[in-house]
Amino acid sequence: MEFESHSWVLWVGIIAAGLHVLEEYAEGWVTWANIEIGPRFGVEFDDTIFFSTNVLLLFAALAGAAIGWWAPAISLAIPALFVINAIFFHMLPSARSEKLTPGTLSAIVIYLPVAAWMYWAAAEDGVLSFGTVFLSFVIGAALMAYPLAVLVLKSKIGWTEADAAVAAVPAVDEAPAATSDAPDAPEGSDVPDAPEAVTDEPDGGIEPAEEFVGDEETGDEPAVGTEEAVGEEPDENDAPTEVIERP
Repeated sequence: MEFESHSWVLWVGIIAAGLHVLEEYAEGWVTWANIEIGPRFGVEFDDTIFFSTNVLLLFAALAGAAIGWWAPAISLAIPALFVINAIFFHMLPSARSEKLTPGTLSAIVIYLPVAAWMYWAAAEDGVLSFGTVFLSFVIGAALMAYPLAVLVLKSKIGWTEADAAVAAVPAVDEAPAATSDAPDAPEGSDVPDAPEAVTDEPDGGIEPAEEFVGDEETGDEPAVGTEEAVGEEPDENDAPTEVIERP
């Protein structure tokens, strides 16, 4: 049985996928996905994710075309993906929002006709059955869901730059509690002594002695008298200095 009569149609799928990816990117698929899909699953899309996902799509289309009818369920997973993508990611969202989603035109005009052509080619070559169609849609749905599943897992268990920064910081032991007992200074150290306390009191705390007044003419020993202020003239109202004479 000849299996190569119409398998060349599978190579058309690579061109169809490339044209669809170009339209999606030009019309802002990343922005649309962050508005419509991202909040539902708690993920965020960017250009890197977009191109990585579509590189996987083109590689799968290339692999399916190379496999041909040796494994028709695998090679027909690409047209099955075309149908799922066109209906659930373009036609239904566009009808719900009343605005075309990025890539809708190529999904309707290119994806659906090329997918129908591939299944027709498989039927013409006698490799199409209900089991083959069912399995091709299971594989196609898995290919569609895989990028989204990876993004969901990334938001749950993925490592971020903040995690890497925390992991790079070594653990720091807790500092010992401060104690009130200061260590003794080692001998021979240049630690200055504490300054002595300065007080306004005279040495020994002794009050000034009283001044003795004596009789200059008699030469008697001076008797104890009242203290006379130095440098002050005597006041006339002050009482005379008491002199005690010895017998």
